[in-house]
Amino acid sequence: GSDGDKVAYERAVALLGYTPDNLLDEFVDALSLRDSAAAFTAVDSVIQSGQDPRQFVEDILERMRDLILVNSVGVEAKTILRGLSDDLLEKMRVQAGRFGAAELTHSATVVRDSLQTMSGATSPKLHLELMCAKVLVPSSDQTEVGSLARIERLERRIGVGNAEAAAPVAAQVQASAL
Repeated sequence: GSDGDKVAYERAVALLGYTPDNLLDEFVDALSLRDSAAAFTAVDSVIQSGQDPRQFVEDILERMRDLILVNSVGVEAKTILRGLSDDLLEKMRVQAGRFGAAELTHSATVVRDSLQTMSGATSPKLHLELMCAKVLVPSSDQTEVGSLARIERLERRIGVGNAEAAAPVAAQVQASAL
């Protein structure tokens, strides 16, 4: 599978069946920004590229776990998540801040549940799209985690709590009001 003496990252990822980091980032950014068009476009990219949808969901779940760790322990996450570049750690810190703890927990729960139900003849694309919808609309989750996610989202919109995490959401709200 190599070209000469080396195997490039992109080729290794394709051979092993893992989701490329840029697609993971694109999808997680879309969810953290609540950009449904970008999230559904990423799902379509997964299906159109022939990637295994189940592997994609496993990779998303792992990324959610990493974001929860980054959100919980901050800079110290580098000691737990060995091998992460400083750039990726910073990107994950920003993504985790956009989500917040409750929404990260809600999202990880939805992704985990989706992974458990992915089987049989049901369209993998349908599973992925429903997973996106559940993450993007926590109001559909009547559990305590769903309620906390909604409260956290509202707090970020009005600027309560982590101001750095609230800034991108506040900008979106202002732009949509125009």
